[in-house]
Amino acid sequence: MTTCSLCGNEDLCFTCPYCKGVFCGDHRLPEGHGCPAMHRVKEEAKRKVSRSVGNDEYEDNQTWSSVMPKRNNKRTQRRTRRRRFSNPELKHLLIACVLVTLVSISIMGSGSGIGTGIINGVALFAFYISGPYWWVPIGMILIFLLSFIGHEMAHKFTAQHYGMWSEFRMNSMGYYLSAIAILFSVPIFGTGTMYTSGTSNQEHDAKTNLAGPLSNFVLATGLLIIQMLAYITLSGAVLSNLLFLVRYGILINCILGLFNMIPFRPFDGGTVRQWNLYVWITLTIALIAILVMGYFIVPILLA
Repeated sequence: MTTCSLCGNEDLCFTCPYCKGVFCGDHRLPEGHGCPAMHRVKEEAKRKVSRSVGNDEYEDNQTWSSVMPKRNNKRTQRRTRRRRFSNPELKHLLIACVLVTLVSISIMGSGSGIGTGIINGVALFAFYISGPYWWVPIGMILIFLLSFIGHEMAHKFTAQHYGMWSEFRMNSMGYYLSAIAILFSVPIFGTGTMYTSGTSNQEHDAKTNLAGPLSNFVLATGLLIIQMLAYITLSGAVLSNLLFLVRYGILINCILGLFNMIPFRPFDGGTVRQWNLYVWITLTIALIAILVMGYFIVPILLA
């Protein structure tokens, strides 16, 4: 925990990339702490908008009217809606996906010592991939990736829906957490952060934060339905392998959703709880219910 340079509160603080000050979650945005480098902030915002509409030749001190696409230019409008990802973001997402894949393989191995999980996981992956149930390890990796990517993209697209700039970036803490997850075979998803800025209000911020855990609830619910259908239609080794895969997905998504619903900032749940306590309670209870049903009750009832 560090101390915010503006209010003095101890929090998991962020470093402003423009003035290099350290600020809490309430004051992390440049406009939130009256950044002395606000001119640089505005120029960077105009540069990002210019790139998002396909113009990479932005010059300093251009007016907003010269940067924004003309309303009557339908081709430019279609390109603006289509280009939701910048090249730096795609690079960071690729790095994050590689790290998340390594974490999932390490969990697959679940070694008894430091670093043995990833070694055992690679060996198990090679063993299963050549057999009739090759889809099990591939499914585990895909579920792990989908849980992570779906969570982050839900944040991104919701923020963009409300007119905010939002892009994924790796950070030093993400690399450290990924290394710990790979070495100790623990399901840590903290590989990076979805950075968001722009004009918004408490409701928009809360819904943007809510979208991540909500995506995990939707995915876990879908897996629960697949689990019940599998009990009805399948049997034998195919059923046992599919149920293992589905229960794994339910566990991963519920843990990720509940972890992010911790009711304190900088977790998603902190913003959601301050906005609407009943929404926070409802989603938290729903995630717990899906976890209990999918991982414990349903297998017993349908056995």
